[in-house]
Amino acid sequence: MGMTAAKSRLTPAEEAYLQALLWEEGHLLNGPATWAAQQHGLSLIRCLEPANRLSPNLQGEALNRLRDGPCPAAQWPWNHLDADEVLRDLWRRLAEADTVAEGTAEDQRAPHGR
Repeated sequence: MGMTAAKSRLTPAEEAYLQALLWEEGHLLNGPATWAAQQHGLSLIRCLEPANRLSPNLQGEALNRLRDGPCPAAQWPWNHLDADEVLRDLWRRLAEADTVAEGTAEDQRAPHGR
């Protein structure tokens, strides 16, 4: 069975950081990603929904592969942003992606011709 190649709408650094945070959480470890999240006030629970919807690499089988491998190396990817700003940014990007997807679906349903 083939896999569809869904595109991540997170930057590679954001995705690596969230994978590291999920890995640490899944192994019940307080590593660098967890420490950075605490320093910036970021709750994994609060960012998980938009992050999952922005990246196929944080869902299903990808998470199982992540759990079985080593912890990804990552640093806080949002520079000077605090948790609230990060969450607003993730939700904004998700809303933009949903708007684009809705527009594309409407374009495909529109009658072609005159």
